[in-house]
Amino acid sequence: MKIRKEELHADEQQARHEMAEWTAQRYRTFNDWVAFREGDPMWLLVAKLTGRFFGIAIMVILSPFIAIGLLLAFIAVF
Repeated sequence: MKIRKEELHADEQQARHEMAEWTAQRYRTFNDWVAFREGDPMWLLVAKLTGRFFGIAIMVILSPFIAIGLLLAFIAVF
């Protein structure tokens, strides 16, 4: 069975699009959860600010591992 490059390319596009949509939806949900509202009490603003800080910190901490994982995946493919 021969895999055509056009078919592979279409599958890659679909997978890439689905992953981007999933990631964007999760980020929107997180951003909406920690968004400051006008009627929020002070303690809730502090909690949301702390949540935003930890969310950004987790993204920054995980980014090198993701980059290394992607690098290893590309090395394994080629």
